[in-house]
Amino acid sequence: MASPLHVLILAGGESSRLRTGGPKALLELSGRPLLEHIFAATEDLEVASRVLVLGPKHRDPIEKWLHKAGHDAWQVVIQEVARGTGDAVACALKVLPAEGRLLVLCGDTPLLQSETLKLLVEQGNAMLTAVVPDPFGLGRIERNADGALVGIVEQADANAAQQEIDEINSGVFVLDMKALRKALAGVKSDNAQGEIYLTDAAVEVLKASTGATVCLEEDWEQTMGINDLHEFAQANLLMRERMLSEHMNNGVIVDDPSSTHIETGVEIGPGSRILPFCVIKRGVSIGKGCSVGPFAYLRPGTRLDDGAVIGNFVETKNAHFGPGAKAKHLSYLGDVTIGAKTNIGCGTITANYDGKNKHQTVIGERAFIGSGTVLVSPVKIGDDATTGAGSVVTSNHDVPDGATVIGVPAKPFPTSKS
Repeated sequence: MASPLHVLILAGGESSRLRTGGPKALLELSGRPLLEHIFAATEDLEVASRVLVLGPKHRDPIEKWLHKAGHDAWQVVIQEVARGTGDAVACALKVLPAEGRLLVLCGDTPLLQSETLKLLVEQGNAMLTAVVPDPFGLGRIERNADGALVGIVEQADANAAQQEIDEINSGVFVLDMKALRKALAGVKSDNAQGEIYLTDAAVEVLKASTGATVCLEEDWEQTMGINDLHEFAQANLLMRERMLSEHMNNGVIVDDPSSTHIETGVEIGPGSRILPFCVIKRGVSIGKGCSVGPFAYLRPGTRLDDGAVIGNFVETKNAHFGPGAKAKHLSYLGDVTIGAKTNIGCGTITANYDGKNKHQTVIGERAFIGSGTVLVSPVKIGDDATTGAGSVVTSNHDVPDGATVIGVPAKPFPTSKS
């Protein structure tokens, strides 16, 4: 029986190369902070504990995010002085049990997939490597003529021959904690960066136990770290391609993948069609046989039931479209429920914000909302009701089932004679 597995994520860097001013770990990629992508990759693993190493500079915002996002299972350890990855792991080991296995991950590798981590964990003591087209800046894997591990050489310490090696260290290891503690105790900082390298201790553990290697060749991008905004943009593109591929494999028609942005955590039913230049944010749910776009912006909380249609230059947020409901042109629809087969005319706006609070608009089934209508929430439009073009339906002036209203402010039509 395998010993208990503990997960450790190293996210103690100061994010200086990004120059955004905030912590790299919280930089949002495809609807999730970088750190949350790493969390997601570990969700299917059976683990005994989860530890996150942070530096003091970004401790407060990351801890606040952890609590707000419901990630309280992660125990935070602070590396007060940045003395290298080996020292960061040593800080974490102080709060971990004496024995067990430790899965070590980096907090800036959002493309790692859970299947890869499962495979690595199955190997016992193991490391994840990759063969990359450009290894500059990365630790190289040194092997002897038989392919056995000799060492891991950091870029700053590598000679000319070592810099030609294209197999790199991903920073991902599974290591016996008892052996790792012993190995770390003997690691020195006599290297070009004056740091305590985790790799020195990891190599010792792996060699002593004939540790395994999982090497990614075709899918090396999984190991890509985010060190600057150029790499962030590249990772964003790769993540987008991954998401689009998953949807198309599930029967979603994407007319132009190069102009379509679909974040993680989006559900789309088969037979739905996404036209060019659409942005679909995390938390959107689209049913079967829907049409979206072109140039549509679907924000979190949007839900389209089967057969619903969102057209060009329509923005939605916390909007529920019933089956067959349509909004085909130039509209903002926020905090709204729209009944089945209702038609939303061009230029319709739900005025959902009064300067302090958001309010709801409810539109019934088979309603017809005329072009240029403004619905000032909170307000309800009944089943089979109609608003004339350019009408402003003011808050709390509900429109009954089957009624027609026109004007500013909207009044019943035809008006009764006095």
